[in-house]
Parts: sequence; structure tokens; C-alpha cells
Amino acid sequence: MPSFTVNCPHCHKAVSLQSTSLSNTVSCVHCSKAVLDGSPVEADSKNFAMLIQSPKPVIVTFWGNNCAPCQAFKPVVEQVAKQKKQYRFVRVNVNQHPDLAKRYRVRGVPTVLAFRKGRQQASLNTALRKPAFLQWLEDALE
Repeated sequence: MPSFTVNCPHCHKAVSLQSTSLSNTVSCVHCSKAVLDGSPVEADSKNFAMLIQSPKPVIVTFWGNNCAPCQAFKPVVEQVAKQKKQYRFVRVNVNQHPDLAKRYRVRGVPTVLAFRKGRQQASLNTALRKPAFLQWLEDALE
């Protein structure tokens, strides 16, 4: 059974997960908080392919260092992640993982991609306010 590692979005320590964990709520072994539900998880080139295979739709935000719109959009995504637990939220830093940005044709940041069982369903190439982002999610995945 394939396994992969993510950093807990709360305590930032590495947590090893099995691929079967993607359909469940998993608690961090270090801080006991939910690892995949309610907060965006930082993805990298090693765990990205596994994370987007989740049975739940996955919302991936590609962001960059020194990107003011990305910083403004970050709290919006975090609020929506807490509200919409039927989705998994993932973040990718394009400065650290340019290979993922290239693979998914990310030309600017922030860019949001919506996946369902590993297949890209929709894309958004701008930051939005919370009501507009919620509407985009509904249009893209529901």
C-alpha cells in the first residue's frame, strides 16, 4: 500500500500517511489535529500525485514568494477550507516546486486548480474574495 509524507498544517511536523488515508480524517501523531481536513496542506513534488487522488475533490492553490495577491488570497482559502470540509485543500509554492507549475501550465500566481480523483476539472487564474471563491467552487465542482 503506497505511503507518502505531508507536513501537518498546524504543527508543521512530517506525518506519514497511507494512500487509503485520503478518504478518512487523519490526526497528526504530534499534535492530534486533523491533517487533511480544514486547513490547506503544503504539497511538494513527492506527494502531489497522491494528494490529488483523494476521493474528495481537491482544491490546489499555486502561490509564489513575494506575491501580494497570493498573500491576500491565503486567508480566503484558509477560511473556505474550514467551511468546506467536503474538499481537500492543498498549496504549492511555485518557487520551490517549478516542476509542478510547469506540469500544470501555471503561468501566473495565484492559480487555483480543482481536481476530482486525480483529474483536473477547473482552473482559476486570479485571487477572489470569499463569496466569489465559494461561487467558483460551486460552479466548478458541485
